Amino acid sequence: MPPQHLDNLTLKDEIINAFRPIEQLFKIMDTSGLDVDGTIIRCYAEIGLELTGNFRERIERLLGRNQDGADNAEG
Repeated sequence: MPPQHLDNLTLKDEIINAFRPIEQLFKIMDTSGLDVDGTIIRCYAEIGLELTGNFRERIERLLGRNQDGADNAEG
């Protein structure tokens, strides 16, 4: 692979790894119980999960790499 391609792969991995804690926070919020403010938490989580999904798709399009089996933060 050309060095530029390897640099792009490294950059993409670093961006996704840096964003992973934020995505995990939204996943935790999504599974929170529906107590008094639970509805609000779940709304925030839904928004956050949508944003993180869009972020991943955009990174994939920009850097053009398919991460076969590398959905580390999803599950």
